[in-house]
Amino acid sequence: MSADIDALIPEFQPYARALVDLAGRAGLQPRVTSTLRTHPEQKRLYDRYLAGLQQFPVAPPGHSAHEFGFAVDIVLSPFDYLADLGQIWIEAGGKWGASDPVHFEFPGFNWRDFAAETPGASDTVTLWDLIGTASWFTSLPGALLELAHIAMSRSEAEQIARELKYIYGSF
Repeated sequence: MSADIDALIPEFQPYARALVDLAGRAGLQPRVTSTLRTHPEQKRLYDRYLAGLQQFPVAPPGHSAHEFGFAVDIVLSPFDYLADLGQIWIEAGGKWGASDPVHFEFPGFNWRDFAAETPGASDTVTLWDLIGTASWFTSLPGALLELAHIAMSRSEAEQIARELKYIYGSF
């Protein structure tokens, strides 16, 4: 697993460096912990996540922006300033979310664009794949709200609703 900014896609590298430099100038001791991951590395992390051994969410293999050089994980000291750095990244046009505060993503990544060239990747996401990304919720309504947010399209959201209705009956 790489922690080298040079392993990211070329378009992302200067922005990732600028973000790390900004955090450093602010005295936040930034450390890049992950950039590019191989498919087997992503699978290992995902398996650990499913076993409850990872602190933050991990995308299924073939679905992670890290596998294609579109994401960087950064930790800060003090850790509490990640939300501030995330807000700066969002305002600059990047993707960031409080549920995975170390993950900073270059805009425009969609795993489906790469599925055909990724060994083991499927272009079909099941309800269970999506629930895995929403596992920090402790209730079905909370998970449903997150799944609706995750859905890429209205038809995908409707498919999720149909699957949930089949599994749980009316809700």
